[in-house]
Amino acid sequence: MSSGWFVFTVVASIVICAGSILAAAIMRAAWAHNRHEALTSSDLRALEESALLLIQQLKSEADRGIAELEERSSRLRSLIEEADVRLRALHESVRSVPAPIASDASVDRSQVLELASSGMDCTEIARATGLGCGEVKLMLGLAKAR
Repeated sequence: MSSGWFVFTVVASIVICAGSILAAAIMRAAWAHNRHEALTSSDLRALEESALLLIQQLKSEADRGIAELEERSSRLRSLIEEADVRLRALHESVRSVPAPIASDASVDRSQVLELASSGMDCTEIARATGLGCGEVKLMLGLAKAR
């Protein structure tokens, strides 16, 4: 991000310098015209060389800025593609997870309550039903609260 500001600052500085040089040349030409003096051919050549140098510097800075923007754009495209791949994989993994069936849950609850009433502890009930011990404790606690 800071390199973007650096490029912007350099280009802005060059544009300001170019504007200052051109303004000075225009003012000098106007001053010479007011004094009925014409710019000499060497003055015009120097002005032309300055303008060409300025244009060359502006083009160089613009090319550098464009190259940096293209590099960042390419990087962003690859990050977006990577994110799309990850999202597709996530969607596929979500689709492959089976949804719980409500009727099985009620059978498990009644089975858990029967096993508990027969004297089995939480660990034994969990092993027998395939549920987690925490689920068994929750079911038993809810049944006692009713």
